[in-house]
Amino acid sequence: MDASSVGIEEMLEIGSSLREARRRQGLELDQVAAATMIRARYLEAIENERFELLPAGPYRRSFLREYAEYVGLDGDVYAAEYDLRIAEPEPAEPRPPTRDSFSAAKLLDELPLARAVIVVAAAAAVGVGVWQLAGSGGTGTVQPPTPPVATTPPRTQPRAQNHRPTAGAKAQAARPPVLAFTAARGSCWLLVRIGSSAGRTVYEQTLQQGQTVRFGLRKPLWIRLGAPRNLDATIGRRQVTEALPSRTGDTLVTAAGLRPTS
Repeated sequence: MDASSVGIEEMLEIGSSLREARRRQGLELDQVAAATMIRARYLEAIENERFELLPAGPYRRSFLREYAEYVGLDGDVYAAEYDLRIAEPEPAEPRPPTRDSFSAAKLLDELPLARAVIVVAAAAAVGVGVWQLAGSGGTGTVQPPTPPVATTPPRTQPRAQNHRPTAGAKAQAARPPVLAFTAARGSCWLLVRIGSSAGRTVYEQTLQQGQTVRFGLRKPLWIRLGAPRNLDATIGRRQVTEALPSRTGDTLVTAAGLRPTS
C-alpha cells in the first residue's frame, strides 16, 4: 500500500494502538527489539509518543513503520500520518544567484573603484603636462582640464522572486478530511479497516468514555462499532452522528459520509 493510505491522525492514537497490538500478540518490548533490531528504549519512546528521543532524520519514520509492520499493522499508514502531522517540514532551498544578477552585482561593487582609478589617472596626466611645459620654457598658459563628471548608474529594479510553496504548505493542502469519534455516552469497541471488511486493520481498540479518536479519510474506511449509540461522529466540521447504526454493526465511511453495510 502506498504512503497515501488512511491512518490515525493523533500522535496519542499512534502510540496506544501500537502498544495494544503488541499486547494482543503477547509480545514484550525486548522480543520486538530482538526481531526488528530496534532498541527497546526507542520502541518504548514510540509507544509514549516521545519521538524526540529517537535518532533524528529518517530513522524516526523508519522505526515507526517497522514496528507497525511487525505487530501486524499497516506501516505505510503510520509513516504517512507521521509525515503529515508530526514531522517538521524541510526548509525551502534558497535559489542560487543567476549569472545576470551576479554580473550586475559585481559591476556595481567595482564601479566606485573604477571611477576612482580614472580620476587619479586623469590628474596624473595633467600634472605631467604642466611639468613638461614648465621645463621647456613655454610661456603659454595651461587651461585646467574640465574635471570628469561622475555619473550615477541607473538603479535597476529588483527581479520578482518566484514564491514556491513550502513543504508544510503542500502537506496542508493535501490533508484529507478527518473522521472523529467521541465516546460521549459510554465506551465503544471499534475495528477499523481500509476499504472493506477484508482490508488491512489500522485500529482495533475500546474507546473509553470521554476519549476521541480521529482518522484521515484518504481512502474509504470499513468500521465495525460495538456500541454506536454511545458515540458522536463528525467528518471535518459536519455532524454525522445520526448516520451511525442504531446497534452493533458495520459502516463504510468516505469523505461524503457514512453508509451502513449491515
